[in-house]
Amino acid sequence: MPKSTFFNLPDEKRGKIEAAALEEFRKHSYQSSSINRIVGVSDIPKGSFYQYFENKKDLYMHIISIIAEKKLEYMGPLLQNPQNLDLFTLIRELFRSGIEFGINNPEFLEIGNRLMRDQSSEIYKEFLHDNRSRSDEIFKVLIKEAQSKGEVRKDLDVSLAAYMLTSLNSTVMDYYIREHGDEGYSIDILKEVDKLIGFIRYGFAERGEGN
Repeated sequence: MPKSTFFNLPDEKRGKIEAAALEEFRKHSYQSSSINRIVGVSDIPKGSFYQYFENKKDLYMHIISIIAEKKLEYMGPLLQNPQNLDLFTLIRELFRSGIEFGINNPEFLEIGNRLMRDQSSEIYKEFLHDNRSRSDEIFKVLIKEAQSKGEVRKDLDVSLAAYMLTSLNSTVMDYYIREHGDEGYSIDILKEVDKLIGFIRYGFAERGEGN
């Protein structure tokens, strides 16, 4: 988390630092990214950098949190009215919204893809730890709503199901990158999503649902 001195900066200066960091992490992996380049582009002394951030990881995680917040805002309309769709349609639409967010924000997409490709790194593990609980909580709410409507089994382990759905996103991205990496990111990812939703539908749904 950035220090309070960073948030006390004028909006323009703070935005310039964030824009420089976004461009750096877009072009380079976390390991090969450079504080020197970031401070050069943002036109601040290197000493000032450490008045705002503990280290490079602090800035990187701040940028990742900005991307996560903007993605959540983009998907907000779906999450505000979950009762309008059945659980499985809602999951698909959340994926669609997330994919469209990536297509419309290629700089965020490239940073996210770099992170996803390095799942053995400590930075990825920290990101997963920081974001999983929030995603799990969202899915718990959606699953309980689906249970109340009779869409999914009453005996479904809500916590386990939420954990599985959170994992679904990285599973889909891993598979798509492995199978179609050279073709780029597109709405065609929904084809992979549909396959996985088909797999889970018959484990979650009440008997007679989805037949």
